[in-house]
Amino acid sequence: LRVMRWFHGFVGSWGVAIILLTLTVKALLYPLTLKSMQSMAGMRKLQPEIEKLKAKFGDDKEGFARAQMALFQQHKVSMTGGCLPMLLQMPVWFALYAALQTSVELYREPFLWMTDLTVKDPYFILPAAMGISSFIMQKLSPQPADATQAKMMLYFFPGFFTVMMLFVPSGLTL
Repeated sequence: LRVMRWFHGFVGSWGVAIILLTLTVKALLYPLTLKSMQSMAGMRKLQPEIEKLKAKFGDDKEGFARAQMALFQQHKVSMTGGCLPMLLQMPVWFALYAALQTSVELYREPFLWMTDLTVKDPYFILPAAMGISSFIMQKLSPQPADATQAKMMLYFFPGFFTVMMLFVPSGLTL
């Protein structure tokens, strides 16, 4: 909230301050995001070898797990490397959500077509824009090796978050 107030002191708009705060948080968390994307790319490269191991070991789950761990160690890939950085970011985003949700500074503050950043977007433009941008970001990011998981990440999550943001304060969606 202090950082957002500081940005507001420079730009004079709470909407722009929210955007600058979000960009700052994204920039600070970029090393974690990069590490996660590199790990997912490494796992995807190993997918053909993992499929060979599945065929080789069949029902021997313990043997498969040992061989898979050896493969990961050999190629210096971590199974948790893709998810762990994302999990570390979650508290930051929840804190940002809480700060924006309880910020009295946003009450009755207009931004673009919205008359109040503490109420939902009356035309649902922000949730739609968020869903479209989320879909595009998913399309541009490295996809998981599993096709079902990739499809869920590409379609389900942008749709889920769009629906979730339809009725929250527009400052949060922004």
